[in-house]
Amino acid sequence: MAKAFKSKWIIPSDGNVYSDCVLVVDEGKVVEIIKQEDFDESQYTNVKDFKNSVITPGFINLHNHLQYSYLEDRKKTDLKAKIKKLYTVFQKHYFLAGISKKSFIYKLANLLSEYFCMSREEKIASFKKGIETSLLMGTTTVVQLSKESKYFEVLNEMPLKTYLFFELFSDSVEKSKDEFRNIQKKIEKLKKQKSDNTFVGIAPHSICCVHKRLFKILVKYCKKNNILMTIRLAESQEEMDWLKHGFSDVDLLNEFTGHKKMEPVFEDYSPAKYLQELGVLSKQLIISYGNFLSDSDLAILKENKVALAYCPRVSDNLHNKKLDFNKVLEYFSYRFGFGVNSLAFNQDLSLLNELRYVNHGQLDTIEAIKYLTIIPAKILRLNNITGSLEIDKDADFNVFELEENEEYNAILNKEKPKHVYIKGKRVVKNYSLNI
Repeated sequence: MAKAFKSKWIIPSDGNVYSDCVLVVDEGKVVEIIKQEDFDESQYTNVKDFKNSVITPGFINLHNHLQYSYLEDRKKTDLKAKIKKLYTVFQKHYFLAGISKKSFIYKLANLLSEYFCMSREEKIASFKKGIETSLLMGTTTVVQLSKESKYFEVLNEMPLKTYLFFELFSDSVEKSKDEFRNIQKKIEKLKKQKSDNTFVGIAPHSICCVHKRLFKILVKYCKKNNILMTIRLAESQEEMDWLKHGFSDVDLLNEFTGHKKMEPVFEDYSPAKYLQELGVLSKQLIISYGNFLSDSDLAILKENKVALAYCPRVSDNLHNKKLDFNKVLEYFSYRFGFGVNSLAFNQDLSLLNELRYVNHGQLDTIEAIKYLTIIPAKILRLNNITGSLEIDKDADFNVFELEENEEYNAILNKEKPKHVYIKGKRVVKNYSLNI
């Protein structure tokens, strides 16, 4: 049965703003947007009037580690967990002795220590809470990065759309072959089991954690099977030092996580040039962060139509440096979206807060909403089903309530929507979960 949603403003991400209109939805799909004056309410039994509100497409988050969302909630009374914790802490101090506790490497090792000590149930609970928090923020599609497949079943049961990128690591030719065989089997199995809302990609972690052999194998595999790839690039000073000198504190982190020391394939190369020489750069690649990219690197990425998952708040929190937003707009125009990483390193999971952190007038409201919706949908190749409120697309949308004297531009000052719908079904009602 068709549903109708009245609103003062509708921003469908098609470049327009509609006032005093009605969004018509049937069987979870957008049917049309019509003027209220042309709307025959007597033909509908399910009509919701949101009055002075703004309806936008659901938001798309391009970089998440939702398994790290609520580590502080885990139980710490179990004896086995305490013993495991002591062992892990000992390992951390052994491998990372002398490293500043304020450094990125130490913070990441600390996070991994906490995570390693969690039970399967605790990890899944943390992950579920991350998903629920994302929904409350108006995110209806997430990119989730993880090495673990146990979250796949959780995602299949959730209403939001998910692109699950499997993280890969390797330190040798042999490990590269093993890693690829394992991920190939995993992907083929999950393809048969996945729901219509779940998609699968590949995420070689970073240039200093992945052997050249694995990169070459993955490039061929992704091209042949038309699979998206994402990688963290030029994220930290430690990564840049590793490229320049052949060693850095990254080596200590690799040892802590059970990997051998690796050296760059090409001496003193820039990050983008390094990937270019390995044949990794293409329009199927999404890089994350890019905090230390030079203009020449940015030009190479632009030439190869590489997309960006921009995470400015986490970048400042972890590295005291982020890729300048004006450079993002210059080199990744219509090829970037925002990411939040996780609550382990970010204040919240609000994409609007991420946008507001860097947007100081460069983007108007209509363009800004595009970078939260249709543009990341195109990057993920999901724009045929989501990202805008166009006919026959899934009715994934947010409803933002406005004050009496506010109009649609006020949406950029909001943190989260009052209601969230996925395929026409309300999953957030009055700022609370409805699933």
